[in-house]
Amino acid sequence: MEKLQISTTQNVDIDYQLASIGDRIIAHLIDGFIKLSFGLILFFTVVAIAGDPQWWISLFYLPVVFYNLLCDLFLNGQTFGKMIMKIRVIKADGGELNFGACFTRWIFRIVDINNPLVGPVVGVLTMVIGGKGQRLGDIVAKTTVLKIDPKGSLSDTAYVEVEEGYQPSFPEVIKLSEVDLQTVKEVLNLIQKTNSYNNIGAPHPLALKTKDVVMKKLNIETKMSAKEFLSVILKDYNYYNQ
Repeated sequence: MEKLQISTTQNVDIDYQLASIGDRIIAHLIDGFIKLSFGLILFFTVVAIAGDPQWWISLFYLPVVFYNLLCDLFLNGQTFGKMIMKIRVIKADGGELNFGACFTRWIFRIVDINNPLVGPVVGVLTMVIGGKGQRLGDIVAKTTVLKIDPKGSLSDTAYVEVEEGYQPSFPEVIKLSEVDLQTVKEVLNLIQKTNSYNNIGAPHPLALKTKDVVMKKLNIETKMSAKEFLSVILKDYNYYNQ
């Protein structure tokens, strides 16, 4: 499976799984079915109520025209087709998906998806050749599409359960943001799955790097192992924000 390395705002590199071309095509077909169904229902409803279709009926098709733009913008990088296929649009640099990126992807659909001459061939070829899961619109907007697990790992909160009577170790943790702790949690989840390090008991390089970043940000020192430190930081954050 193709991977994409994203450097987060905490300067931690994390590998994510790119959405396959098949997933994106199926999501596109699902969205097309939704838009077609909406258009047909609207058309027959107007005909049944007003008789012959009127010019103003075209105004009701605006949601179809702007469907992809509005969904990506207000549904956190997902259309309903993407939700079903568990894929999501993100900024390739780990930044926030904003209106400019969503609009650029949408307007370039004319070139690499809705091309009147070759259809989606341009988009598919660009994704295959580029190797980063990016069609032309993604390249210009600096976005790509990732595969997410059923829990939506890219948007999980930083919540972990804190046992009764827990005593926090680092009050400085209140300086961190929810996004910082989401990164810490994601790193812990990733290193837990890396058996090559778990089996030999060696510290994971990603854990070491994340520990170093967090300590510098909080201006603290500790002799805890990287994994233990990140786990404590996560619990401390939840203790102070419960």
